[in-house]
Amino acid sequence: MEVFLNGQFRPASQAVVSVQDRGLLYGDGLFETLRAAAGQPFWLRQHLARLTRSAAALNLTLPDNFPWAAVIQELLQRNGMATGIAAVKILVTRGEAAALGLPATDQPTIIISAREYTPPPPADYRQGWPVVCFPERRHCFLGSHKSLNYLFSLAARQYALDHGGREALILEPDGTVVEGAAAGVLWQEGGGYFTPRAASALPSVTLTVLEDILRRQGLAIQRATGPVARLLQAEGLWLANSLMGLMPVAALDGQPLALSPATSWLNDLLWSEVG
Repeated sequence: MEVFLNGQFRPASQAVVSVQDRGLLYGDGLFETLRAAAGQPFWLRQHLARLTRSAAALNLTLPDNFPWAAVIQELLQRNGMATGIAAVKILVTRGEAAALGLPATDQPTIIISAREYTPPPPADYRQGWPVVCFPERRHCFLGSHKSLNYLFSLAARQYALDHGGREALILEPDGTVVEGAAAGVLWQEGGGYFTPRAASALPSVTLTVLEDILRRQGLAIQRATGPVARLLQAEGLWLANSLMGLMPVAALDGQPLALSPATSWLNDLLWSEVG
């Protein structure tokens, strides 16, 4: 297995970073995870837009005119993933910098890796997933960036696994839903579609793509406050991420939820737009 590290393709066993890298020392970095099929990354433009926005907010310099698509395609080819489905991870750290704060640096660490990915089985999309709410509340500006400070989300996911869930919902201090541990949230209400309006929410690439598609059909995804009680009454509730698309939620904290017949239609729309 090969990875791309700072301009070179290397065997994963030989790809090393300094123990002084700020990604290791402080979680000072960003990442994106995207789906690829037949050697082509899905929604790369949208993922890079989110990465660029967060890099600017955190004073993290990205290289100009970096050939992201070409590197990803070659990486997939080198790893025998030019056919089938893969998960690609882009990781950027500040590299080595001794100064305090968020010092500017012209030598970030860039790592791109890929692994084979098997989507959830069709039965999961028909039956939905059980989901639980993580009891620890979150309100932090870092939530709106896909940073390497990911322990909160990992702890939320482990809580879900320990309590019979497949995913956890993260809540604001006031108890309203922000997102899933590794997914955006979409719900259907009164025939319309909604996603949480929350200060610490990470902008979902999947929902951004879906929103553009629905807009062309005269539909909208509205931002709204999402108390748990409101989601329990929804006509449909979904988790959204770039690897699995839209996964319906069948139960929330043990309470069964309605399964919307729109799941297949929404996923068909989403996967039809993979440029």
